Amino acid sequence: MVSIKHLGIVAILLVGLALSGCVGEPADNATAEDTATTAADEILAEEGVELTDSEIADLENDLEEFEALISEIEEDTELIVEEV
Repeated sequence: MVSIKHLGIVAILLVGLALSGCVGEPADNATAEDTATTAADEILAEEGVELTDSEIADLENDLEEFEALISEIEEDTELIVEEV
């Protein structure tokens, strides 16, 4: 059976695990999405490329149209690719 000694060790480990996240300096609150956006902005800035809000909106509209076309193709017919 389980001895009191083993239960005590497990209890101490659980308390230590629970407190280990609460000690020290708070972590940076940047999310992965913020980091990815920042990295993308840095790359665009290095290349001298700037996207305006209207260009982004146009790209999003084009993407929606493309996704609609893909869903229509998947529903209607089987796509056959031939080599040229």
